[in-house]
Amino acid sequence: MLLQIEEKRIDPDITVIELVGKLALGRESQRIETIVDELLKSGCMRVILDMTGVDYIDSAGVGLVALVSGRLKEAGGKLVAVAPEGRVLALLKMTQMTLIVTVCPTVAEATDLLRQIPR
Repeated sequence: MLLQIEEKRIDPDITVIELVGKLALGRESQRIETIVDELLKSGCMRVILDMTGVDYIDSAGVGLVALVSGRLKEAGGKLVAVAPEGRVLALLKMTQMTLIVTVCPTVAEATDLLRQIPR
């Protein structure tokens, strides 16, 4: 399955980007970068990347997570990734992405964490 992307605004400046499918090299994955750029332009500085529905991630997908995190950080924002136990979380740990990006097991925990960060 190709990557499906859905945006949900849950607070005025917290947006969930829900991913389902393969987070890999390709046009669909590059859309995430565009979405984050548009969110930053509109003033949304806190983003949750929900990878609960991701069944495959490659090195390009990991790189995209790092890129998006860096862009948000540069702008004064924050990215929290959601990855429950499984392949995606194992790869994020193996590549040490968990040292760069905060990873939570659920969207609810990620939301609570972002709400604690001063705007």
